[in-house]
Amino acid sequence: MYLNQTLTQTQSLKLNMKLVQGLKLLQMSATELTEYLEKQSDENPLMEVIFPSRSPQMERRTAAKTPLKDSASNPNDLLLHMASKHDESLERVLVSQLRLNPIPKPYFALAEFIAGSLNDDGYLTLSLEEIAEHVQRPICDIEEALAYVQALEPAGVAARSLRECLLLQAGRDVNADPWAALIVSEHLQEIAAGKLQAVAGQLGISIEQVKSAIQYIRKLNPRPGLAFSTQTEARMEPDAFVQKVGGRFVVTLNEVCYPQVSMNEYYLKLRKQSACKRTKAFVGQYMTPIQWLIRNLEQRKATISRVLTAIIEEQEPFLEKGPLYLRPLNLKTVAEKVSLDVSTISRAVKHKYVQTPQGVYPLKFFFSSRLETRNEECASSHSIKAIIMQMVREEDKSRPLSDQQMTDALVRQGLKISRRTVMKYREALHILSSRFRSS
Repeated sequence: MYLNQTLTQTQSLKLNMKLVQGLKLLQMSATELTEYLEKQSDENPLMEVIFPSRSPQMERRTAAKTPLKDSASNPNDLLLHMASKHDESLERVLVSQLRLNPIPKPYFALAEFIAGSLNDDGYLTLSLEEIAEHVQRPICDIEEALAYVQALEPAGVAARSLRECLLLQAGRDVNADPWAALIVSEHLQEIAAGKLQAVAGQLGISIEQVKSAIQYIRKLNPRPGLAFSTQTEARMEPDAFVQKVGGRFVVTLNEVCYPQVSMNEYYLKLRKQSACKRTKAFVGQYMTPIQWLIRNLEQRKATISRVLTAIIEEQEPFLEKGPLYLRPLNLKTVAEKVSLDVSTISRAVKHKYVQTPQGVYPLKFFFSSRLETRNEECASSHSIKAIIMQMVREEDKSRPLSDQQMTDALVRQGLKISRRTVMKYREALHILSSRFRSS
């Protein structure tokens, strides 16, 4: 046997604690950041955190009503629906119900998380995989918790699609039409296309029974959470403001969302002046984490500013004219523009909001796929959804527009779009088909 000594070079990547903390901070919302810093401050006697007071810009915006909730004051804000005012938010209503129900302890926190993740319409827009990754729990646990939330009032809440929302309502209604659930589950598109005779034949029922089911489905609520949208949400602090200054749009970070961390002067002097090694060691062990945190917070702030500036430069037509002029944009374009990884851009835009001349929008709103037009330009999927929303709002309620009619109208405007794509966008906006919208 021969022993042979060789030298090999290997390359490995290890995330140190400082980098892990930086990534974690970057994707936090302003509220999550505040809670995180409060916890860190409680655990570290050397840490001092200054939470800036409410911004003057935000006070003025709140007094005038935010465009996020007042679409009447901003006619271009077509993708954000009007909300009725209510004393209780949807999240509070759901959490109150969860506390009264005998939910197993391992699932309560997950159900509470889901209740707080619903949009204004009451839909769950996060995938089960995203939730599982965030809370570090298996998907089967997320599914179990979701079932508890979907069993709450209002019926249809926490659905992940329009179809599921209608099924949840029909499934819990003891007086539901006997064929409604099956039609929603398997024949919704055929009904939307007007193929009532075909549906009747496949189900072995009469046309009258199909029409009766349609009448019942029309009474279901495609936006069960909308009645609980609150003014509290309207007072949400944006992470930044965009204003036109000297003919160009400028990004200004909202300092309220960026607390300042520093070290306690008393302990710093104590470490410097004390001759006791134990005292120096005690103070020293708490200094390093604060130094890391300060650097990571500065990096977070700088990254958000760079990413926001890049987004705004790409979306100037939107800032001038509104959602109908939103350009197609993807994470890779912004990543190349600011010389950062796509994953970093993804974290930077999560849970962040910006106040623009057109209203308050989540940063994720500015990223959408592209559709070709006849003049070789591109339109964003968000702008198409805005047009569809406008069409539905202005249609004759006694003769609502079909998907094909909306498709034809979009094609006449120069867009290359199919009826199937229009149907997909309509459902994403939680708008029922024309068969179920007619009065």
